[in-house]
Amino acid sequence: MKIILAIAGSDSCGGAGIQADIKTITGLGAHALTVITALTAQNSQGISDVYPVPERFIARQLNAVLDDVSPHGVKIGMLYSKGAVKAVVDFLRCRRPPNVVLDPVARATTGRRLMDGHILSLVRDELLPLVAVVTPNLGEAGLLSGKTVKNGDDMLEAGRRINAMGPAVIVTGGHLEDHCEDLLVDGKDIARFAGPKIRTPNTHGSGCVFSSALATYLGGGKKLERAAKMAHEFARRAIENGYECGKGPGPVGPGFVPTL
Repeated sequence: MKIILAIAGSDSCGGAGIQADIKTITGLGAHALTVITALTAQNSQGISDVYPVPERFIARQLNAVLDDVSPHGVKIGMLYSKGAVKAVVDFLRCRRPPNVVLDPVARATTGRRLMDGHILSLVRDELLPLVAVVTPNLGEAGLLSGKTVKNGDDMLEAGRRINAMGPAVIVTGGHLEDHCEDLLVDGKDIARFAGPKIRTPNTHGSGCVFSSALATYLGGGKKLERAAKMAHEFARRAIENGYECGKGPGPVGPGFVPTL
């Protein structure tokens, strides 16, 4: 059994964050370890409050898990506080786990900003050099690269700028106007994974699903380009299986097609 560690915030509506990570990792046949970085009070219409888990307790979770189990891959999601970033940076420097994927969650699907300028600087300077792959969407790629990202050419330029900071980059293009395209830049090669736009409002958690699927495929021994293609296809299926839950955008379905 492959073991994947998910480090992320908790979504009380169950569509994104650690809940999406667990569903994805489990659905792909691996075991999910979890470390919670923040608690959210949210529903399908938005986030009403966030409680950041203290740095020392994030570190205790990480140490408790890693003292017992060695993961084959790591997915890092929402890091809401400077303390969370510092705890994760210390963990990566000390433990050196393999196949670390960072989803730099900067803004919730419903619009709330989840990463301020101080956290962004820490992520750029200290966290990016320690991860294998980072998976920003268009907005997050713009924040990390300092360049507005609206189309394929912008994605490539932003990907190259971020890649120069250390990790391979997959810019996810689900927010492109006329099609969906993910772009991989790893310092040597460029690969594009494209498909028709899926017209649905139920996309909550799609970025979490993509990044946790990528970490799981990498942890299972897939090479980066193959893992990226498989994660792209898995995320598309999850979006196709999205469903309504509440009055706002519903979640994607990474583990099942609702039948009840």
